[in-house]
Parts: sequence; C-alpha cells; structure tokens
Amino acid sequence: QTFFNALEPCPLAKCWWQSSLEQLELVPWRPPLFGMWLQPGATGPFQQPVLDGTHEVLAAVESLYADELKPYGRILRKRVAELAQACGHGHSADIDIQQLKMLCESCPWLYVQNEEGGDWSAILHCKPASFVDVYSPLDIYPTELWDAAAAYFGGLDDADMVLPGGRYSCAQVLVTRRLPFLMGRSLGQVCHIVQLAISQKKLLGYLNGAVVPYSRSQSMVKERCAERGRPCTSAARGMSTLANWDSLQICLREILGSISQGIDSIPLSNMK
Repeated sequence: QTFFNALEPCPLAKCWWQSSLEQLELVPWRPPLFGMWLQPGATGPFQQPVLDGTHEVLAAVESLYADELKPYGRILRKRVAELAQACGHGHSADIDIQQLKMLCESCPWLYVQNEEGGDWSAILHCKPASFVDVYSPLDIYPTELWDAAAAYFGGLDDADMVLPGGRYSCAQVLVTRRLPFLMGRSLGQVCHIVQLAISQKKLLGYLNGAVVPYSRSQSMVKERCAERGRPCTSAARGMSTLANWDSLQICLREILGSISQGIDSIPLSNMK
C-alpha cells in the first residue's frame, strides 16, 4: 500500500502494477530488485516472463515523466533507489547501472537509446515525451523569480547555505523547502533554474563539491583571480591531488572502457 501511495502522481505506473498483480498473481514487491528470477505464469498482456524489477523501473520512469525529467540512466538509477527507500527497502537500492540498462532493454514498454557522453535513456513507447532541457542556456523564467531567488540565496546562513553538489539532488532539496518562487514548478524546471543560477546568474557556485551561494563559493574566488590575472593558489588550500601521466593513463583506460558501443566522445566534465 505504501508503494501504491508513492505512485499516486503516476497513474500509468500504478495501473501497470495493479493489473500485473491481478493477472500474474504475484506477491507484493520485495527485494532484491534486479535479480534474474523470472515471474511465473505470465499471462494477459505479458507474452513472455519478465525480469524481477520491471514494474519498479516502469514506476520510476513514469515518475520522471511526471517531473519533466528525461529518464537518463544515471537519473533513473537514483529514482529507482528513491522509490525503494520510500517502500522501506533502502538496503536493496544499490543497483548496478548495466543491469538496469539490460532490464530496460528487456521491457516491452520501454526503448533504450544512447545519449551523448556514454549515457543512455529509457523512453516509454506509449507516452509523448515532454522533458525540460536542463542544459539549455535559454532563460524562460520571469525577472521576479530571479529577484526572489537572489534575495533567498543571498540571505542564507551557514546552516542552510550548503546544498548537494549535483543539480538533481540540489533541486530536490530546494523543492522540499517549499520556496514561494519555486511553487508550481516541476522538478525538471527547478533543475534548469539551478543550472542557470550557476552558469549565468551567478546566484550559486561550488565550494568543495557542494553548491553554495555565489558569494561564498570557490567559483567567485576563481573569477576574481582570473580578472586580476593571478593564480588561484589559495582555493584548494593544499588539498588537491595533482595528476601525473601515469594516473592520467589509468583514468583514461577506465573511462574509455566504460562507454557504450557506438559512443565516440566523452564530455570534458567527465574527464575532470
């Protein structure tokens, strides 16, 4: 029942779950998620047995559609883990990304396509896609939103100023704070707002891997040093590890070995 309540905003996924439980006579969802156990007695819409975990993946994909977020593999993995934790199965939330991709490829309701940078996405056959391009440099938001955001981030104290470093996780935290200037925005839109706040508006920046108000960020320090033509030597405070040719070669082998077939480029951010 807890899982069905979590799917309330996702009627398509909830419908799949209910019909599958009725037609396949399955027991309620249980860990582990992505084992190779086959569902017995597949009938009705299932013409062949499906891997354990298919319904959980469909629920995660449907919820990302509701958030206007494209189900990239890395984001889908996080969402499946979040749904597992919501159902009290946090111990089963660590899912191998390759197993997840194989499960998506085996699902008749999904098709998997390669994306830039070695990533992939799982798209629903039966539902139109309407995703927010979180990388778009186009600012489509009103001036009032940015004024309110500037006032909010500029007034944060030390206890509240540190946000998760990932755009997705940062947006989730901001949504939970129920900020007036973000009300009515989808999680995908908030991700885009975070991206613009970092890349264009200079409202947010990075400090030791976390997102913080720009005035507290290492991003501001680097920019000031660049404007003055000075090296930013105090930024790392002696904690950075310098790469050498040997470590570079090792990292390159690992990265090149992990990209999917047909992908011929790697984003510079991945290299960093």
